[in-house]
Amino acid sequence: MDKATADILAKVKKLMALGSSPSEAEAASALEKARTLLARYGLSLADVETHSGEVVEGVLLEKKRLRSWESQLIYVITVTTFTQALHVSRGGVSQVLLIGREVNTLAAAELFAYLHLVVLKLGRAHSGSVTHLESFKMGVVQRIGERLNEMNEGDSGELGPWASKETGSRTPGEGARSAKQETVAEDRQLTVQMTETASKENKSYIDEKYGKTKTKRAGRRVDAASYYRGIAAGDGISLNRQIR
Repeated sequence: MDKATADILAKVKKLMALGSSPSEAEAASALEKARTLLARYGLSLADVETHSGEVVEGVLLEKKRLRSWESQLIYVITVTTFTQALHVSRGGVSQVLLIGREVNTLAAAELFAYLHLVVLKLGRAHSGSVTHLESFKMGVVQRIGERLNEMNEGDSGELGPWASKETGSRTPGEGARSAKQETVAEDRQLTVQMTETASKENKSYIDEKYGKTKTKRAGRRVDAASYYRGIAAGDGISLNRQIR
């Protein structure tokens, strides 16, 4: 078992132990945190005892050419969900594949479907008021990526795409703030560890099944005014998407 997974599961076990606390509120909070951690890092209750870390692939969408904002949206989502996207052509069909642990690929697919639709709707709503619509969408996606990254690192007060309503509860007072700071630092370290582990797992899977792949980087020129309008619009998007 890799160290990142071991550290996460150790924290989950501690939280599950607190689930037997005589305080109903403390027990409920601990179990909810344990559930959220498992979902966030692509693990399950079975992994608390044994861990397989199996990497799978799934089709995100079938499309030959992606718009710049779509490519960027896929990128920010895969970074957040510890997955990797691969654009392949087989049998005359072009597909974007998601590579990663099963729970993570499911989370990434759900998040993409939701946010892709939101960006399209925002584009239609602002089509008559921005100079360059694609630049506006790039701005929206840029802000989405920043907010998802803040959630992953614990720098945001928002609930993330894995969280339920109870996860964001806070207790006033200096002691609570100190405890929260420790939790944020610990979660940030776990995220760094899992990012490294997932990257190695996903790369190993891709290398074994697909061999050498190419990374295509395309320059993106944007209209500044439209782009910053998009960033402002991205602040209003709800990211409280619970994975069940």
